[in-house]
Amino acid sequence: MPKLARYALTPVAAAVMGLAALPQSSMVHAQSMTLEEVVVTAQRRETNLQDTPIAVTAFTPDKLADLGVFDITDLGSRAPNTNIQKQPSSNSNMSIAIRGIGNGETSLMADPKTSFYVDGVYMSKTVGAVFDIVDLQSVEVLRGPQGTLFGRNSTGGALNVTTIKPSGEWGVKLEGSLGNDGYQRAAGSVDFPQVFGMLSAKVSGMLMEYDGWADNDYPGSESDLGSEDNNAYRIALRLEPTEGLTIDYAYDKTDNEGVPTPFQVTEVKDSIYNGFTDTPFPFEFLGGELYQQMAALVGDPDKRREDYNLDAVSTETLEVEGHNLTVTWALDNLTLKYIFGDRETDSGYDKTDLDGGALTARDLFYGGGMEIPSPGFEATIDEGWIDLQTHELQLFGNAFNDRLQYTVGYYQYEEEIYQSNPQTFSIPIQFLVGSPLEGAYVAAGYCNEIPGAGVVCQGTQRQPLPFPSPGADPNLNGQVDFIYGQTTESWAAYGQATYALTDALGVTAGLRYTDDERDAFLFNENLGQTSVDERLKNSDSWDNISYLLTLNYAVSDYVNVYGTYSTGFNSGGFNSRAGSPSSWDTPFDEEEVEAFELGLKSDWMDGRLRVNAALFYNDYTDIQVTQFEAGTGGASSRIVNAGEATYQGLELEITALITDGLLMDLTYGYLDAEFDEYVARNPATDLEEDISGVTTPARAPENSGSLGLQYDFNPFSFGTLSARVDVIYTDGYVFHPFQNQFDSADDRTVVDARVTLQDIGLGQNGNLRLSGWVKNATDEEYREWGIDFASLGWAGATYGRPRTYGLDLVYEFR
Repeated sequence: MPKLARYALTPVAAAVMGLAALPQSSMVHAQSMTLEEVVVTAQRRETNLQDTPIAVTAFTPDKLADLGVFDITDLGSRAPNTNIQKQPSSNSNMSIAIRGIGNGETSLMADPKTSFYVDGVYMSKTVGAVFDIVDLQSVEVLRGPQGTLFGRNSTGGALNVTTIKPSGEWGVKLEGSLGNDGYQRAAGSVDFPQVFGMLSAKVSGMLMEYDGWADNDYPGSESDLGSEDNNAYRIALRLEPTEGLTIDYAYDKTDNEGVPTPFQVTEVKDSIYNGFTDTPFPFEFLGGELYQQMAALVGDPDKRREDYNLDAVSTETLEVEGHNLTVTWALDNLTLKYIFGDRETDSGYDKTDLDGGALTARDLFYGGGMEIPSPGFEATIDEGWIDLQTHELQLFGNAFNDRLQYTVGYYQYEEEIYQSNPQTFSIPIQFLVGSPLEGAYVAAGYCNEIPGAGVVCQGTQRQPLPFPSPGADPNLNGQVDFIYGQTTESWAAYGQATYALTDALGVTAGLRYTDDERDAFLFNENLGQTSVDERLKNSDSWDNISYLLTLNYAVSDYVNVYGTYSTGFNSGGFNSRAGSPSSWDTPFDEEEVEAFELGLKSDWMDGRLRVNAALFYNDYTDIQVTQFEAGTGGASSRIVNAGEATYQGLELEITALITDGLLMDLTYGYLDAEFDEYVARNPATDLEEDISGVTTPARAPENSGSLGLQYDFNPFSFGTLSARVDVIYTDGYVFHPFQNQFDSADDRTVVDARVTLQDIGLGQNGNLRLSGWVKNATDEEYREWGIDFASLGWAGATYGRPRTYGLDLVYEFR
């Protein structure tokens, strides 16, 4: 039996398919209240969600208001098999994983596997992707490869964000929020009346402050951990000079400062695991004072700490500036659209602390054998920027009495990135036994000759060494200087068409050709380079043809089923974390996927019940996997083509008006992800071997889901009261394919609640909305991200926010 077919026999799937087989009349309910019709742009044109043969979750303005969502990360767990969260050492870097496919690499040279669009413009990197969008019109989570219409590196899926356009009518919206831990947010937008009969404008702005949820007691360091200070504004213009011609322009600017969520040590290791062997190495003993202090910080690794003593914490800064121009010209049966995007992102921080505390150790070369402040691992991004420009030309049309709908387009993408990421770290002296430095450590009393074991040294050494020698710091600044950059040029041509074979049966076919070229450089003192003039250079190109075929059948006016076969592509590239010149010279290859999907879109009970479901089977070739690597050269991660993998599962979304005023939202995602082949090099034999039997796909929980209940009371004379509670569950998952014994996340259940009084009339045209809310009401303690530092000897994690609560106030005047 094919793997995909197994899911048709699961109880949930059987119930859903059985529901589809029932005659519509058997589900009719006497009342006329119905669920709202949802319009999506998942096919680059407006369509009804229930008629769109794609697994997509859409959040409308009303739903976003009911959930109290201001930034995208709040939506990840509310769509099946979707995980969106911040990365370690950053408040502004977002990582998206859909159906278990994502990219946790923070290097600017790495592309995300799930693409992110704002008003049709591709956001090329997850850096700077966490920002408060004031005028959210809708957010759509498209699951599965988007190889044709949303084709830019979308083997996992896409996130499609649309903002509210100027209305041409006078209007004001003001928002204010207060919460615990110093949370304050103020936002507003003004819609101006149309002038000259064709020009409309809207101006929006936002200020947000949050003091963070953890305290740092180290003198002179940042004290408010997890804090944010964010401000943004947006100017949107709409020009309608003639009938059918619309020109939209938007400028947005974001300035963000914040201290990232603290990194908490969860284990000081007794062994080193490399995917093949488990080598005993008692770091706490051999590493001396530094590792003993680190071990003392662990405590209960499953408990979230809220008090720290970190000596390497600084403010992270982010500046984003964007221009968006969209020109739409609608003719009789044709629509021509041009989308231009220009975005500049600057981000960085002075230092980040990934060793859990202010550590000290005897250091022979930095301290003359005295105990001095010593880093376990600290890094800096003293400069990092992205310059991005995109052009897209689209032609939409209908033909044959609207039986044929088609889209053709051309896409061009240019990006330049640069990042300087120095780091300093410590290693056990035992790793240097056998080097020319061994004699110095023996003479200084760090080492002893043990019969049967040879020379055994206890203590640590900060890297790089502070004098010219093999592997030392050539610039004598106490850091391993590490700089990389890349220029990418890409173009694509695509087309997709849907033809109605009968009134009930339609077929969709899509095709996209993509061509990518990259030129990159790497300067890394760990590779023996002493000057940026010695940097390594490389260039390569990749191309791909992706395609899609979908059959969509309307069982009735209210039930649609579809089947899709599609492919997707994630471009190859270069590893900025390369540990050797040969590793740099060999780029990683493109990732490709073949995807099969069966789906159901259905409404029942006179529109009071909506059931959407999807079964999927994704077969990945040359799957790109981010591996964390550490050793005497430092700590980093790099992307490798591990081999082949199968990701398959089930997704279910149910929305129901249970009784008058009572709404239920239910989502469920089942994911069975495994590596069919994972090729890695065995350091003992220097041969490549398949270790798929001991690996686990990262960020791929087997079960996840959410349940939301909202009750709208009968209106009072002064307004309408509603109460909502959301329960969100996620199974445990890992952050690394095989180094995951001490940093993986356990299953978690998070409860949010919200009470709202709305439709409070203020004046003739004013309306007030007041909400009280609590997030993580049970104060669940859970790991948000984990890092195992491998042969550096420890593991740790960042933890999710504790319970937060507050008030939101929204005033609108129209």
